[in-house]
Amino acid sequence: MEFKYANFANEVTDSSSRGTSSTFYRNQGVQWQGELSDAAKDIMYFLDAVDVKVLPEGNAQYVVNYRKWYPKGADVSFDTSEVTTSDITNYGTNHIDGVVITPTRNYISARITNLSNRRNIRDLVADKREELSFALADKVDVAIGAALGDATETTSTVSGAITVYGGDATSDSTLAAGDVMTPELINKADVLLSGNKAYYWSGTTFTLSSGTKNPWRNDARDPFVLIIGQKQKQALRDSSQFTNAAEYGDRVVISSGEIGSYLGIRVIVSNNVESVAASGTAPDGGSAPAVAMSRCLLIKGKAAYTLVWGQKPTFKAWELPWRDQKGITLTADYAGSVSHADAVMKIDVADE
Repeated sequence: MEFKYANFANEVTDSSSRGTSSTFYRNQGVQWQGELSDAAKDIMYFLDAVDVKVLPEGNAQYVVNYRKWYPKGADVSFDTSEVTTSDITNYGTNHIDGVVITPTRNYISARITNLSNRRNIRDLVADKREELSFALADKVDVAIGAALGDATETTSTVSGAITVYGGDATSDSTLAAGDVMTPELINKADVLLSGNKAYYWSGTTFTLSSGTKNPWRNDARDPFVLIIGQKQKQALRDSSQFTNAAEYGDRVVISSGEIGSYLGIRVIVSNNVESVAASGTAPDGGSAPAVAMSRCLLIKGKAAYTLVWGQKPTFKAWELPWRDQKGITLTADYAGSVSHADAVMKIDVADE
């Protein structure tokens, strides 16, 4: 059975027919009350935004090639006069490197009795298939979001991810109520991601690094993607500048809200954006924030992260006639890694 990782509405396994609030088989009644709502039907937004590869059979590892940076003109010594008695100056610097990704195995199975399945008006195997599908989807999506949120930061000498804060905050601990996601903050992050200058926080000062940054472009094949949480969706919808799509000649924002386009950036809402309660552990490693906050991410999607399937999630049905049971097993080989840390912008904002 093929596992469609872009939308998990039609997959996954296992089940008990007992209701959670009763000791008898509530689901075996003559009449079923209502329709189940299953979060497995949601799309994996992080996975949809990054690079996804499938490892060819017979291989154990995948190497993602990446460019550390493009050299500036000042980094290359060009000859400016006629070369007569010596060779043209040789440019031998190598800015290409690779990230090795080794997919690892993940297993889970589910079983039910034929008796419970026969007496139930629902297909319990299908129910469990959907539940396990959602569980794996969530596991993968959370892992991608966490890795991007932990991408190596820019230092005084090395370019990496850049962090900006809502309002006039200079750290997570200084975030205050009202330091929420705004169109101006999106614009600032977009400019930084597009530029070739990297910045880091030296105390409370946003300081230029001597490290060289890749100047990423927002193009149709690999657009900039802004991944925000539910609270940020609310904040942006409260902004007339954001919702007035006619100002930017694009009505997608008004019509969809959750997935729209702003300044040419795909705006995606995910429940897996890293969130921290007031007085919780600060994502930037500093003191605890005084308010609930979220770490949103603006990324050059396919350049920022690569997920490799060694084996796409696969479901296999089986039966145990000597136990009068049936079940299903889910297996998947996968792993991922941030490839270009400077393709990540971390945007830490207050939730309210």
